[in-house]
Amino acid sequence: MKDRVKQVYELISKVCMADRTRYRFLAVFLGCVHLFLALAGVLLMCLPLAVANVVVAAVDFVSICGTKESGNYFARISVLYFATCFESLFACVLLGWGYGFSTYNLVMIPVMLSTVYLMEHGENASGYTILYTLINCIATLAVCSIMYRGTPVYYYPVPTDLKVSFFNNIMGFLLIACFSVLFILELSANRKKLRERNQELLRLANYDELTKLRNRRSLLQEWKNLGRTDYCVVMGDIDDFKKINDTYGHEQGDEVLKLIAGSLSGAVDKIDYVSRWGGEEFLMIVFGNIAYALKVLDRVQRQLRSADLEADGQKLIVTMTFGICECKEVSDGDIDEIIRRADQRLYLGKTSGKNCIKIRDE
Repeated sequence: MKDRVKQVYELISKVCMADRTRYRFLAVFLGCVHLFLALAGVLLMCLPLAVANVVVAAVDFVSICGTKESGNYFARISVLYFATCFESLFACVLLGWGYGFSTYNLVMIPVMLSTVYLMEHGENASGYTILYTLINCIATLAVCSIMYRGTPVYYYPVPTDLKVSFFNNIMGFLLIACFSVLFILELSANRKKLRERNQELLRLANYDELTKLRNRRSLLQEWKNLGRTDYCVVMGDIDDFKKINDTYGHEQGDEVLKLIAGSLSGAVDKIDYVSRWGGEEFLMIVFGNIAYALKVLDRVQRQLRSADLEADGQKLIVTMTFGICECKEVSDGDIDEIIRRADQRLYLGKTSGKNCIKIRDE
């Protein structure tokens, strides 16, 4: 049972209401409450109360017509807010303070604030909500002062205020409870969406979109926090990549980059790092000595030779040149110096025939 409740909560918390749905729920809820109050007016034979609630209920239901999926509903919420507050104060004047109609004036403040806060353009109405709250408070206190010093328009010898007050308090609690729950659920859903978007932005900031490998900035950030020196840095470059782009087009070049990325990622262990350093250059950090790094690159080259990649009906041969520098070669483990040596050895490989691996500066 507990798991089922948790599943239902997780399902509900993922749903964010559209502004139109949220507004319609508020209008229908208030409309139904005013219809019940109109019935109470009929039973109490208080015609002005019945008429006022029928009019306000009509305003509530008519305001639903023509609502669009997206738009600014603040003007309509303002109408519902003031119509409900006016009807409540009017009922207080008719029947007195003891019937509990002032409850709606208090309840409508958090309901309005939560509804407006969740609206798409709610931030533009923050000043108005403060003004509306002040108007409501001043009007409610003024009527309260008048009613405590005066007498209601309608007086009943048989006490009837308890039942009506009980109903008004129940409706007030239901209204604020429903919108509080909806507010919390939507706030949770929005926070979850925000976390997911932040994670996506972090991924976009740290990973290359095409190859799904770490980018240079991300790798350097991880590299600075390694705290280890038992690794080799491998700088690799695709041979004649510009020729591939010029001959077969950039789309085919993208496929080559994806092939390289998959080959490099598949050849290393989980603790190793593979990044797209820039353009057709890739940089790897493999934990182990030169012999281990050579084994990794042997797996990469074997996979590239057996890759099933075609262009214009012909098998496309893709090769890479690599330069390796072991961290222990640099006494202080300076990252820039390690990169410089690996890049220099890569350059030597490029100038000495390509499709090779260089581990020394010669």
